[in-house]
Amino acid sequence: MIILGVNISHNSSACLMIDGELKLAIQEERIVRKKNFTGYPKKSINFCLNYLKEKNIKADYAVLTTRFLPAFSYKIPINHFFTIKDYQDFYGAKFYKKKLKNENVENYIKELIKKNSNVYNLYVDYKKFNHKNIFNNCNDLNLEYLKKQTKKYVKSYSVLDHHTCHAYYALYGLEMPKKKKIGIITMDSWGDGRNQTFWIKYPNGKMKQISSSSECQVGRIYKFITLILSMKPDEHEYKVMGMAPYAKTEYAQELYENVFKDILQVKNCKIIHKNKPRDMYDYLKRRLSNSRFDNISAAVQIFCEKILSELFTQIYKKYKIQYFCFSGGVAMNVKANKVLSDLHFVKLLNVPPSGGDESLCIGGCYLIEKKIKKPISNIYLGRTIENTTFNQLKKIFPKKFYEIKINVHNKYIAKLLHKGEIIAVARGREEFGARALGNRSILANPSNIKAVRKINDQIKNRDFWMPFALTILKEYHKKYLKNKKNINSEYMTVAMDSIKEKYDNIIAGSHQYDRTVRPQILNKKRNVKFHNLINEFRKISKIPAILNTSFNLHGLPIASNISNIAEVIKKSELKYLYLNDKFLIKKK
Repeated sequence: MIILGVNISHNSSACLMIDGELKLAIQEERIVRKKNFTGYPKKSINFCLNYLKEKNIKADYAVLTTRFLPAFSYKIPINHFFTIKDYQDFYGAKFYKKKLKNENVENYIKELIKKNSNVYNLYVDYKKFNHKNIFNNCNDLNLEYLKKQTKKYVKSYSVLDHHTCHAYYALYGLEMPKKKKIGIITMDSWGDGRNQTFWIKYPNGKMKQISSSSECQVGRIYKFITLILSMKPDEHEYKVMGMAPYAKTEYAQELYENVFKDILQVKNCKIIHKNKPRDMYDYLKRRLSNSRFDNISAAVQIFCEKILSELFTQIYKKYKIQYFCFSGGVAMNVKANKVLSDLHFVKLLNVPPSGGDESLCIGGCYLIEKKIKKPISNIYLGRTIENTTFNQLKKIFPKKFYEIKINVHNKYIAKLLHKGEIIAVARGREEFGARALGNRSILANPSNIKAVRKINDQIKNRDFWMPFALTILKEYHKKYLKNKKNINSEYMTVAMDSIKEKYDNIIAGSHQYDRTVRPQILNKKRNVKFHNLINEFRKISKIPAILNTSFNLHGLPIASNISNIAEVIKKSELKYLYLNDKFLIKKK
């Protein structure tokens, strides 16, 4: 059984599954170089088709992983060109406020269509949609284009439900116990008329949906708070989460009680309205207008953690479930995942890698595959960095500006890291999803706090309060992190508390206010080369961990191929690049 999975939505993507095993998965943003690309993932699909062509095989199915896609989001992909002011107008006076009053918004829509004209190649021709019908479903056009693009390589086509795809990805994104009753939670801003579902996978293999909600506005509220704090919605929510620990608990708690607490409630194992404001954005903006940014961040994080905890607790009490998996955009909140994993009744919480809409293509493959479903064992599923020759590299990195060493080994790199140098690593196939996991990473000594400012100022241009992540060898991680329940955080999906006595050794790879860590707990079989590099660093430093952040410039996708890598090196102050078995040193 060969299945081509296609996600057309926020952060479009495609993947290929053969006999229940993922072979390829890539996000369109990596190829077109537009962060969180929204639209038809033509080049990602071609990446999968090239594999089929090379193997001289055909896919049994191609699946689209959402049924209803409003043409507005694709004819006018606002996240591609909106400024913060544009978003404020859109959710405020120029659009939503008028819509709620049943006022005419056609002129505003016309302006947006004109503004987006020819800005991005969207492939699919949405010309039949105009200011009058732009919120109608455009999926028939997407399916028509998919059939045209793939007709030589695909036998049959299906269109699947958004949250069902999230649920199957949640269940098979990490290995779950086979003989246990498992609760599956999905939660996001919106998809096919729902924003939260709850399923049970029974020991006999049967999977059943128990409840679903179209009123769970956790993701949407977090999105509005991101905008109210003048950050980009659907992209910078993680910055709000990073700011939250800096607030004073009593002020944040008071703000939560006064503004957030009574908006939603949990009933019958689903999140629904309690006292829903008619205009949510306007309500939040007005009620928070005199509050500090850090207190707002902390209050919305408390809101997220409490409502999720109530949902999980109610499920446990009614169905006696102690094993959970969680996916959808809200599952990207690693601090909320920590709170959930710490609940006394939770024996296991699995959060698979990058559970936003980019993973829908994978969930769709698991849903269609009836016989064999192999949990994800390898997330290095994207494009490969070719083994460029010395002469090829000299053309990209001229001798006048760069020194190139060949056959460099891990011990040499480890020594530089120990001395405080910042080193970019690019080798093999790129990671799928939002996290750098050692094949497209920037690395530093986790005990060197100066590395944080150096990376921020010279390379990443990140906000000063944002923590960096940590990759730590699995066999040593309990000496540094509290993980009594053996929670799987191979893909940086669950935050953990650090152990006080060892904290100084990993300080640069932690949140420096609450001392939590978003770890990649590295199992050697997942990435032998990365494990060996960290182990060499351990031999020198006595620290079995490394600061790990994504190899990209701020606001751009992770570097995918050699030209992207060259762009990051040339536009930043990165001095060192470990490229497969070669080592590049910038002279000036």
